[in-house]
Amino acid sequence: MNKSWWIPATVLGLSGLALYYATDRGRAQVKGFLQRVARDGDPLGEFNRFLDDQLDTIQRALDDLSDTLEEQKA
Repeated sequence: MNKSWWIPATVLGLSGLALYYATDRGRAQVKGFLQRVARDGDPLGEFNRFLDDQLDTIQRALDDLSDTLEEQKA
């Protein structure tokens, strides 16, 4: 099995995390995530909530983009 995709995918994922962490909002969310994990001791539950928050943010951005494109169409 050819695994030549693994290294580029890893580099892309890590660079995406670094770019996310470079923003003030990203730093605040990562810091909050780490504090909740340290306080609650449920890393998988916190990670799932963190991912849900991120997916909600992406969905809102896509909805806004869709609305804007529909307005331009009309």
